[in-house]
Amino acid sequence: MSDAVKDKYLYCGELRAVADFDSTYRTVSPSAYEVIRLMEGRPLFLEEHYARLVATLASIGKEPPFDIGQLRSDIERLAEANAVKNHNVKIVINEFGSAPGDAKTHIFLIATSYPTEEMYRTGVPTDLFNAVRDNPQAKIIDADLRARENEFIKENGLFEALLVNGAGEITEGSRSNLFFIRGDRVYTSPAEGVLLGITRQRIMRICAEAGITVEERKIIASAVGEYDAAFISGTSPKVLPIARVGKEKLDANNPLLRKIMKLYDQEIEKYNALQ
Repeated sequence: MSDAVKDKYLYCGELRAVADFDSTYRTVSPSAYEVIRLMEGRPLFLEEHYARLVATLASIGKEPPFDIGQLRSDIERLAEANAVKNHNVKIVINEFGSAPGDAKTHIFLIATSYPTEEMYRTGVPTDLFNAVRDNPQAKIIDADLRARENEFIKENGLFEALLVNGAGEITEGSRSNLFFIRGDRVYTSPAEGVLLGITRQRIMRICAEAGITVEERKIIASAVGEYDAAFISGTSPKVLPIARVGKEKLDANNPLLRKIMKLYDQEIEKYNALQ
């Protein structure tokens, strides 16, 4: 079944019918990708997403096939062609040629599900999953790992799987970053071991501006119960409280967590107002 939804997608800059998606899209390795959230028809935090896409391509010795202006134009053209304003867009770049920037590009709308108000109010269930990304700081498609994560999430009725490495440390979610709270301090895994999420970057910045201490430290899986609260961060969930990790319950209404949720929503409002 096609990953693209709605009516149109972009293949190498050309609008095509979604019915033709499977005839042009190839699942090959390496494939660099990025997922960007549309809000009111505009890509949210595009500058950071583009910078990370460029870094991912550089990690495999490739160059971007478009500049940020072209990417913005393509995303907004895709949104208009599909008459959508709030949705997630996926960019996949693969089938690289020998010349710089020579690659096949696919920009398409994907099935999108955002947390409900109830989830933001009461938190979501998570559990530990033993897995390590080969190159966590690059968004390279790993279909096998994603399939195993999805199966684990579905079988256990979870919102997210929290990845645990061989040292027993929680690193990140299957498609998110993680933050833990104890007292008046926030903790998150060291940058070198996780995908540097755009939401993660923004949270760390707004916390610094608000005088909230965020410390990068190893999060030991067996010590989850020592934290007061925790939350998921990502393109779709934004800042989403965790209700439990396995059987270990956490406080979804922790005051500091709620403050960070409010600060992040305000950050989105400020960004959109400038576009």
